[in-house]
Parts: sequence; structure tokens; C-alpha cells
Amino acid sequence: FRSEEETNLKAYVLFDVSGSMDFCAGAPMSKFRYAACLSAALAYLMLRQRDAVGLMLFRDAVEAYVPPRSVQSHLQALLKAIDGAEPSADTNMAPAFHDLAERIARRGLIVVLSDLLDDPQEVLRGLRHFRHRGHEVVVFHLLDPREMDLAFDRETRFFDLEDPAKVLVTQPWQVRREYAAMMQDMVQTYRRGCAEARIDYALIDTSTSFDAALSRYLVQRRKMG
Repeated sequence: FRSEEETNLKAYVLFDVSGSMDFCAGAPMSKFRYAACLSAALAYLMLRQRDAVGLMLFRDAVEAYVPPRSVQSHLQALLKAIDGAEPSADTNMAPAFHDLAERIARRGLIVVLSDLLDDPQEVLRGLRHFRHRGHEVVVFHLLDPREMDLAFDRETRFFDLEDPAKVLVTQPWQVRREYAAMMQDMVQTYRRGCAEARIDYALIDTSTSFDAALSRYLVQRRKMG
């Protein structure tokens, strides 16, 4: 007989806490708060299924790491880490992914919660590192609806959340078409790159409920069962 430790899934929630996640324009909450709530819901769900769940907070490096455990009391440690997180600084997620991929010895499930506003090729390289190590990967690409359509109807001042000194004043309707094409190109790059690496990719509009994301996790969990 195999022990419970051997038969249970080990899952790792990777939560992007970079400055760009603080954006909120077309949704009830910022991408950061959405990811925090979704991380907490996933952790609760995983522990209810007696899976071991760990957490990594990252931006340009690993900010905090809570190793996976399957006991119900572990939820408090995970919630404390999520509650203490604050969005700030630049995004450079690939090094954090490579670091964690090398740390994890046994095959598990990697769940990424991020706006992926970084160099797509570098991000995909980091995600492929997890696949190379034998892990299943689910990517929740979180974007505010205004980030997709730039549907502002007046002259708008944009601040760089990762470098507040950078300010751009523009008339959004003049650049909306080119901007939307650029964002669609980024999404397609991730969608295609993930498909090629057999990574489950889901674009999540932060104005929608968590149901779609949680259902996707459950489908992936059943595949690994």
C-alpha cells in the first residue's frame, strides 16, 4: 500500500504580486485582489480534497514560499501569507519559475495566477521548465476588461504601476485599435505557446466570477487523479 503522502497530489499556487497587478478600472476589484481571493479559494478547495498545497508569491524573484502540506490547519498559514502580500515593483517572473522548478522534486500541479505582463517568450520558457520536470501546469491569465479594450471615453492619464514616475497622457480612442491588436497578439502568443507545451491556459476577465477558474482547476485535478 502507498502512504497518503504518496497518493495525494502536491499543488503549488503561484501568485503574482508585482505592481501591475494593482490595476483596476473595469471590474469590482483589482487583479491583485481577484488573485488573492482566487488563491484562497483554491487553497481551501485543495485541502478539502486532501491535496497538499503550497504557495509562492513572486514578482521579480520569489518573495515568499510556503511549502505544501495537506493538513486542514495549513489553510491558516496560506491565508496569512496571502493576506500579508502587497503589490509592488517590477515583473520578471521567469527567474522565479526556474527557481521553483528546480526546488520541486516530485511531480505535481502548478497553478499560476498572473496578468503575464512580461516578455511572453521568457515567461513561456519558465512555464516549459515546469513541464520538463514532469509537472502539470494551469495558467490563469488575469486581465481587467479595460486592459483588453482601452474603452475610456475621455483624455486619460496613465501611471506605470511598476514605476510611478512614468506617466502617459493620451486620448484612448486614437490608439484603441492598435492597442487592442497588440493585446490580442500577446494573448494569442500565450495561448499558442501554452497549447504547444500542453499547458492548460485560461484567459480570465476580472469582472467575472471565480466559477470558471475553479471549474478549470477541478477538470485538471481529475485528469491527474
